[in-house]
Amino acid sequence: MGKKYYVLIVDDQKDNRLFLKKIVESRKYEVIEAENGKAALDFAMTMAPDLIISDILMPVMDGYKFCIEVKKVDKLKNVPFIFYTATYTKKKDEEFALSLGAVRFLVKPEQPEVLITVIESYIKEFENGVLHETQSPIEGETETFKLYSEVLVNKLEQKMLELEKEVAEREFDRIELQKYRDGHEVLVKQRTEELEKKNAELQRFNKLFVDREFRIKELKDRIKELEEK
Repeated sequence: MGKKYYVLIVDDQKDNRLFLKKIVESRKYEVIEAENGKAALDFAMTMAPDLIISDILMPVMDGYKFCIEVKKVDKLKNVPFIFYTATYTKKKDEEFALSLGAVRFLVKPEQPEVLITVIESYIKEFENGVLHETQSPIEGETETFKLYSEVLVNKLEQKMLELEKEVAEREFDRIELQKYRDGHEVLVKQRTEELEKKNAELQRFNKLFVDREFRIKELKDRIKELEEK
């Protein structure tokens, strides 16, 4: 029996984890799942994976912070780290991700065959010792936290604006639904399901946004502490 390879999949959305799990298991790799960076770090410390695939926008600990913490640990710092995100899609987001030591930055949705190729190539390189210790081009921990804070706040503010727009659209849709309610049961059901999905997304992000002020304060305190050293 050959060596078992472990892939750590980190995403707060169960459907996203299931999608990646099926792809990874199709190549006979073992899967470890986590719904946020904190849980993923705990798993990784117990059983060092051969590859990490992580979302970015997650509660408790997001993907960027998770990557930063992974790169601090000797037994984990050389593990290939791939970001797979639907929210952080700008060039600046990718540049920051790679500066933290990630080997790839993929935007959802990606074709299964592409994911398979990427996963297999990095596991093979890691097995053969091709990947060397990644060195972040960011000068110093203080600068890293400053950039992380900036990226996080900008993305949270952008996402909040998008969701506020969706809320306004949802209210408009509810009014429209009322107009069509009589004699349009199929349409009502379809539109109601769409609205419920939007509402679920809003509730999920609200959970993330509630922690924003705490995260920002935590980052500012950390930056101040580092600058005083």
